[in-house]
Amino acid sequence: MNRSLAGAESAIPRDPPLTARGEEQIHDLAAFFEGLPPDEKPQLILSSPYTRCIRTALPTAERLALELCIEPGLAEWFGPVWPPESGLHPSPRAAEHVVAHFPQVSTRWTPLLYPDPRGESIPGVHARARAVMERIDARCQEWGIERLLIVSHAATIIALGRMLQTQGTYDDVRDRHIRAGTASVSKYVRSSQNGLWHQVYNGHTSFLPHGEERAWDFGFVPDNTTEPGMGPHWRDAYAPRHAHLIHRPKL
Repeated sequence: MNRSLAGAESAIPRDPPLTARGEEQIHDLAAFFEGLPPDEKPQLILSSPYTRCIRTALPTAERLALELCIEPGLAEWFGPVWPPESGLHPSPRAAEHVVAHFPQVSTRWTPLLYPDPRGESIPGVHARARAVMERIDARCQEWGIERLLIVSHAATIIALGRMLQTQGTYDDVRDRHIRAGTASVSKYVRSSQNGLWHQVYNGHTSFLPHGEERAWDFGFVPDNTTEPGMGPHWRDAYAPRHAHLIHRPKL
């Protein structure tokens, strides 16, 4: 990674780069997708705007010649802001903000949803996962996309996997274990009978030379976890242009 790119990325709040191991894993991940049968290969990649997710997606996008799009609603999870006077959490970037550093990113996909900058409870990130997935699903149907690769963070991936498999609430799935090691892959197929998604595999990592690593789940944090904001006078350069795009769950 060149110095100018590393410097540009490091200026983004709470957006660390991939680890050295992560830089190894992303090429094994790309090889996994390249080896799938044609009717199982993804048709589009949709990534969180955070650097480590875009870096993870790039080798697969390049090997499979896929469009790589950015969705803020797939961003990292931050707990509720506390104390309140500590400000807000940073908003995730949109494609227009990352394309200067990652020219492979497509700007065709416009943002569907943003996390609440006041932070999210654990049920809240699950509600956001359901809301963004409903919007993603509708757009994919419009675009004729049947096989989508989503690249996101452990908390968001777990919440997505849980909520895809239920019509209920977080309480109905809070004990459902979704594996989320680095560079792992879970696969979901929609049921033609009830519209829910069936999990085909869960955090698959057999293609990685060292197997599953850095697995995370919500058991690592208390239910009432909180995080301080960016400071009372901090200005969010990437706040969404339209407030209605911010997810404010009714829990």
